[in-house]
Amino acid sequence: MLFFNASKSSIPAILVLLLGSIPYASAQVVNVERHRVEVDTVNVWTGGLGFGLNVSQNKTKVTRFNTTADLTYVARKHDFLLIGRNNFLRVEGDNVLNDGHVHFRSVLFRDNTYAPELFLQGQYNLDWGLQRRALIGANIRVRLHQSEHFSAFVSTGLMYENEIWEDEELEEVFSHIKSTTSMNVRGRITEGVDVAAISYYQARPDRFFQPRFTSDWQIRFRLSHNLRFNLQFVSTYDADPPLNSNQFIYSINNLLEIRF
Repeated sequence: MLFFNASKSSIPAILVLLLGSIPYASAQVVNVERHRVEVDTVNVWTGGLGFGLNVSQNKTKVTRFNTTADLTYVARKHDFLLIGRNNFLRVEGDNVLNDGHVHFRSVLFRDNTYAPELFLQGQYNLDWGLQRRALIGANIRVRLHQSEHFSAFVSTGLMYENEIWEDEELEEVFSHIKSTTSMNVRGRITEGVDVAAISYYQARPDRFFQPRFTSDWQIRFRLSHNLRFNLQFVSTYDADPPLNSNQFIYSINNLLEIRF
């Protein structure tokens, strides 16, 4: 993973080594808090690009390929964030996991207690049978607390979601307007341990108590000045899942970062 900061003449880099994951599910909730940056200047670009490939052969052949990308522009009053990811897992010629998403978000007047957010997202998960999910929405972001080592925000708003689901027998298209509410926190537990967490409650107004509830919790350990270890738990509970999908799915991932 290569990280850059256009406000400096040199380009730092981060090489990300994927130690492993447990791909029981991929909830595809986007933890935007992990990608937010705090800089002491404005009109600056920061971002990253990462690739991962693992091939193993024993009794079975397993191929895993990952790509990640993020790009942030910090303007004088606003933030603009673009995040993308793709996962592909193949075991003995069969696709076990194939999912990805791209997410764009803008935070307007970020220093205000109440800040408007606009977002777009596209995603797919062929393992679930989700051929395409596209959504567009707007939030009001409320700052509950912000200090040097801890911040907490809550956002609430509306979004329009369009999905195409497909299994062996039929294809279904769903389009809904949903409420979306999120709670996100970032903090430093100790000098060497940081956390970032976000949870979403998304529901149709006429089925408000039948939500899709998703969470992404990440903890980062600073092993040395240049070395980080990330542990991530992502989960989704859908009270009314489409087709034959499970109500509860989750994934556990770990990541080693080398920073320069």
